[in-house]
Amino acid sequence: MSAAKRLPALAALAALAALAVFAAAAFASCAVPDIRVTTPPFSGLPDGAYRGFYDGGIVKAEVEATLAGGALTRVAIIKHDCGKGRPAEAIVDDVVAAQSLDVDVVAGATYSSRVILKAIEVALTR
Repeated sequence: MSAAKRLPALAALAALAALAVFAAAAFASCAVPDIRVTTPPFSGLPDGAYRGFYDGGIVKAEVEATLAGGALTRVAIIKHDCGKGRPAEAIVDDVVAAQSLDVDVVAGATYSSRVILKAIEVALTR
């Protein structure tokens, strides 16, 4: 094969290699950190509304958790920067029903679910 014929093949191979490196870097940048969430003991907190914020990098959430009589009566999402994670906002109803942050995350919105849960934890520990 002549050099003139090899050049386009080598250029195409180099372009594919560059594309593979770019794709690997893009995939690696989508990795999200593991967020550990625990249910704080909120039954002893005074009645009232407690705000919490958590910045998970690509997802951020601010919530207001309302306590009455030692029970969690309401969780409102004040702000949720989430891309496609909007379905995770339904998790607040599960938290109130369970009186716990130990609930299943919303399928397809796992990271947003964890960020919202962490924001609730922050609210109840301040």
